[in-house]
Amino acid sequence: MNVIQNLVSPSLYYCKCPYAMNPTRIVVHNTANDASARNEIQYMINNHNEVSFHYAVDDKEIVQGIPENRNAWHSGDGGNGVGNRQGIAIEICYSKSGGARFDAAEVLTAKFIASKLKEKGWGIAQVTKHQDYSNKYCPHRTLDKGWQRFLNMVQAELNALNGQSKPAVQNGALQSYNGFVEITYSGADGITLHSTPSWSDSTAAGVVKKGEVFTVVGRQLVDGVYMYKLKSGKWITSAKEYVSFRTTLHGPTTQTTQAPKPAQPTCKYGVGTRVCTNTLSNDSAGSKVYKGEWSGKITRVIPGAKFPYLLNNGTGWTNDTGIDTDPNVPR
Repeated sequence: MNVIQNLVSPSLYYCKCPYAMNPTRIVVHNTANDASARNEIQYMINNHNEVSFHYAVDDKEIVQGIPENRNAWHSGDGGNGVGNRQGIAIEICYSKSGGARFDAAEVLTAKFIASKLKEKGWGIAQVTKHQDYSNKYCPHRTLDKGWQRFLNMVQAELNALNGQSKPAVQNGALQSYNGFVEITYSGADGITLHSTPSWSDSTAAGVVKKGEVFTVVGRQLVDGVYMYKLKSGKWITSAKEYVSFRTTLHGPTTQTTQAPKPAQPTCKYGVGTRVCTNTLSNDSAGSKVYKGEWSGKITRVIPGAKFPYLLNNGTGWTNDTGIDTDPNVPR
């Protein structure tokens, strides 16, 4: 993907990125501002505040301000926290007002994160949020719209990069579901209600705060995550990080926030298996396929890919057909 670099001067490393870093994760943020990615980065690299982030993404561009081999100060978990010391910080722009520009920035961010996951051999588990490290309600608008919804977007883009089809967006019909939902999130900004079963900012219909309790009369799957329909006709997230559900007013908490996950694809061979094959591809999607004789050790597996097995950290990708039909026996 095209990334515009506007890197901080090494003379400001002492306050912006003082430590070398071997990243292990991605940390997602919302800017809580309405500036473009270029402006967010420009402001960040030109001041002396101990606040920094690696990338800003708006509806059109991805701009980098901190090298990935340097840490940044963004997670609020201290000088030795894993967020600050091991996380690639990505800020999604235009979150203050939301709307079409923010929605487009989220889409571009999902594509960018997926490209980073593929580049580094990571999975969706390496996508984290600011809130995971300091309990700050960030990325605020992404959380309002549904964190699992955003992870689903990233996973769909990653699947596409790995040669798998994007799953259909999971939406369902209104289900009968009765009980009570209590707001457990304590942030001053509260939790957004919606006028329809949608995460769109255009359907926002008020804010509720911790301790408020509402009667639930149904639920519906929206972008892979359930929303509760309230007696008032409004809708609210089911995410257990922000609300608790119970079937009786004073009963125990029970809730399911997302659709059952489909069975994950499995592979016949695992990492470390020595194989011979007569078929190799230049990537896991099978973009260009070659015939010949190769052998070696499987060093990476991508379940569900057309060519899921990487040989020798770079010889090429193969699959069960190439291995199963090869007459040679691996040593």
